Amino acid sequence: MRKNIYIDIDGVILTKGVLPAPHLDKFLRFILNNYSVFWLTSRYQGKPKEIIKYLSKFLAPETLLLVCQIKTTSFRLDKTEAIDFSKAFFWLDNELFDSEKNTLKEHNNFDSWIEVNLIQTPNQLESLMTNKLSLKSASLH
Repeated sequence: MRKNIYIDIDGVILTKGVLPAPHLDKFLRFILNNYSVFWLTSRYQGKPKEIIKYLSKFLAPETLLLVCQIKTTSFRLDKTEAIDFSKAFFWLDNELFDSEKNTLKEHNNFDSWIEVNLIQTPNQLESLMTNKLSLKSASLH
């Protein structure tokens, strides 16, 4: 069974200067081929057309084709409301609310959160593919 990956837009797909993250196309191809991928973003949640419209300002057309394959989620307050805790997952986000961290801890899934910091580690998406998200490594979690 494929693991789920939940990803944010700001700080994961786009850097602080709203530039595409380094290695984004390669990263998106990798996760889309190996995981069930969902948006977990407060930006246009549950509205895929709005997400694509927003990202079209910053991403190349071939990258947009990749992000079109990502499934949407929706939630009321905390992003954790959209996570399926019955399945193994990774959550890539640059920051979480304390309430979201607490929910992860309550479900014994705090280590499923991967803190993405593209400012401090610009090549983080590339290193995730060969480390934490590699299929060999991911099967151990």
